Amino acid sequence: MMRILLIAYNFAPLATPQSIRWYYLSRELARLGAQVHVLAPDFPRRPESALEVPPGVTVHRCEAGGVAGWLARMQRSRAEAPPGVMAVFEDAAQGAAAAPTLNWKGRALRLLKRLVGLYCFPDASGQWRAPARLALDRLLDSVRPDLLISSHEPAVTLELGLSAASRVPAWLVDLGDPVLAPYTPARWRRRAARLERMTCNTSAAVVVTTAATGELLRARHGFAITKLLLLSQGFDDSVPRLPEKHLPGKPLHLLYTGRFYRFRDPRPLLDAVLALESVRLTVVAPEVGPELLAYASRSKGRIVFTGEQPHAKVLAWQRECDVLVNIGNALPAQMPGKLVEYLGSGKPILHCQSTEDDPAVELLQQWRCGWVCRNESTSLLALLDQLVASPQRVVDAAVGDAEAIASRGWSQLGAKLLARCEQVVAAADGMT
Repeated sequence: MMRILLIAYNFAPLATPQSIRWYYLSRELARLGAQVHVLAPDFPRRPESALEVPPGVTVHRCEAGGVAGWLARMQRSRAEAPPGVMAVFEDAAQGAAAAPTLNWKGRALRLLKRLVGLYCFPDASGQWRAPARLALDRLLDSVRPDLLISSHEPAVTLELGLSAASRVPAWLVDLGDPVLAPYTPARWRRRAARLERMTCNTSAAVVVTTAATGELLRARHGFAITKLLLLSQGFDDSVPRLPEKHLPGKPLHLLYTGRFYRFRDPRPLLDAVLALESVRLTVVAPEVGPELLAYASRSKGRIVFTGEQPHAKVLAWQRECDVLVNIGNALPAQMPGKLVEYLGSGKPILHCQSTEDDPAVELLQQWRCGWVCRNESTSLLALLDQLVASPQRVVDAAVGDAEAIASRGWSQLGAKLLARCEQVVAAADGMT
């Protein structure tokens, strides 16, 4: 039985995108017979949105350190953490947060985090470095893992992995996005570039979520293409996809689930929905600025912002809407993970393209389960008007390419990851 130790700042109970990714990957690794241990910070639970630890996965928690550790100690004696406080935890690795809608305590805590981030790399999450290093030392001796994995973001997990790489047979990094990204603060760009280079050169395998990210990293650091593993975000294929028919005559119900950033603009979509009486939009997002909330007040109930919701409820809502909306990032080599999660709903996807080299465009063409439209209000208005006039288009687009879609299920992605884990461990054994 392979013993895997995962270093993850974002893990259950947090419900961040990276935490959701490793909820499913660790679940699948455990299902396939791996012994999975996770080193994660000791964050408080928020029952209405917390993720559970997957069956068969053992989590070892240690002090979060700094501001987050202080907040966690404050909440430890309570049954649940206030939403404002948890929002400060949950945007720890979200590089460019949306405009806040927190109370004064939440705003003060976020300001404190940003001040800490002026001197702590990569941000306030770097305060986990010291307690995590002590905990990691103990786990390496007690678990004796065959493989160590670092889950990025945040970059502190990569630093921890680097510090322990010589003590384990093999180290794999789930890099996802580059460490040096367009939103990396200028004060940290040199350090981020150095960490990215050392990570790519030292690790036995580099996991990325898009081919464009892999190409970018290889161009920067020149490592062999055999070191790369493309492992996209996925969808829960333990529940079958059951496309449903859209009933003519009823309003077209759009659903967007995810986060908003400076590089992910929802205003063109909101403008288009506002102009069409026969379209309604539900937005499930943890934080929405007042300039966006103003759309809801002008929509006469057709635009609804629900705030953050439990992951299971979000998946259920995805199966109940007519069309799922994905807003592309205005950044190269990046793609919202929710796009792939949508595949499990059996519903068509409307992708709002924000940049010419958007990797999601090619994927939608492969999956054949939706439409790509420029993230401009005029283009979106025209497409939505066509869908309202022809409901059968919604039904037809929901089918898609079954084989191409199935390859993005978490069970297949987990099997692919385990195969690479076994490969790098075998290669390490062969060199000893």
